[in-house]
Amino acid sequence: MNADKSQLFMYYWKMIIPEFASMEEPKPEYVFYSCRKWRFDWAWPDYKIAVEIEGNAWNVKGGGRHMQDKDLEKYNAAAWLGWRIFRFSPAMLIKNPSKYLTYLWETLCEAKHADSDISFQ
Repeated sequence: MNADKSQLFMYYWKMIIPEFASMEEPKPEYVFYSCRKWRFDWAWPDYKIAVEIEGNAWNVKGGGRHMQDKDLEKYNAAAWLGWRIFRFSPAMLIKNPSKYLTYLWETLCEAKHADSDISFQ
């Protein structure tokens, strides 16, 4: 993963989400399917929620390397395994980070709440 993309996501994540300290940090370069060595840029494995920063896919005609069949296969396999994936371009994070990261934050809060509900039953 490009270090700039990694830093960009974490910068906005920590800046936008004030409750960040109460949530475990996402794991970088998390391998979710070892047979194929598929990994997510960031993941919360306990909740099966991941983030992919797509790099230049949105600026290249046809989607660039992130819109190839092998990447689509990776996303489909992740869905089959029960993962929820949030895909962002760097431009999305720069232009309106609170809008997009709020979706992610709300999903994490719901997953965390559901997890805690289960443990009390």
